Amino acid sequence: MRDTMAFRELLPLAERGDAAAQHKLGVMHDNGDGVLVNKAEAVKWYRKAAEQGDAKAQNSLAAMYALRGTGVSKNATEAVKWWRKAAEQGHEGAQIRLALMFRHGWGVSKDVAEAEKWYRKVAEQGDSDAQYWLKIYSKLNNPKNS
Repeated sequence: MRDTMAFRELLPLAERGDAAAQHKLGVMHDNGDGVLVNKAEAVKWYRKAAEQGDAKAQNSLAAMYALRGTGVSKNATEAVKWWRKAAEQGHEGAQIRLALMFRHGWGVSKDVAEAEKWYRKVAEQGDSDAQYWLKIYSKLNNPKNS
């Protein structure tokens, strides 16, 4: 009931171009909060917010392309595009995912140095997984120090 009320309150804001409201509507459609699950509708709202520069929406849209391929065709290159936009704004989740994409060469050419750059940004924010990977890269790049 509360989610349905939230939807009714958010819809007019989103339709007027409020990026935060658009992202929240995307989340609601993605998860079925107050509305039926509708991945295509989630993508629509994520995209509207993402195109306005909303980092959370860019991260969500990238996930739809990379992880699910629901509501859109699975497309790792498109995922990298949106994760990069969010990562450049400091979105930690996007930074770690972008690092993974570069580490494995998903949607981009494999680039360990670029992966390390993004892991470093996340590690500087205190992420223990990123700190772990930086140590691994350091040992790989400097075998005498291990």
